[in-house]
Amino acid sequence: MNPLEVLKAFDEIVVGIDLVEFEEEEHVSMWKIKASIFDSSILWIREVYRKNELMAYSYYWLREDDSLIIGWDNAPHHQDIATFPHHKHVGEEIESSDETHLEQVLKFIDNYTD
Repeated sequence: MNPLEVLKAFDEIVVGIDLVEFEEEEHVSMWKIKASIFDSSILWIREVYRKNELMAYSYYWLREDDSLIIGWDNAPHHQDIATFPHHKHVGEEIESSDETHLEQVLKFIDNYTD
């Protein structure tokens, strides 16, 4: 399922979807999306697929003032994290992350209380 379809399935929390960029060539596709969340926060989404397999992702959830709530990604740094390369940025802290797909992140946001 592409990220637009996933976002549409979460229409109780996602109130706006802006496809910022989409590129596709030779079995590789890259998506950049800005999703507006019901509480006026924003989820920035970047996913890269190779032959329909998610290879790289970043999901950055920001408050209205652009301050970070949580950011998830699989950039191959922070090798000391138990879930390497999957990790999340919570404030200044880097933590392990079990949320490795957009659907999991949206479920987390849906259940989150700040």
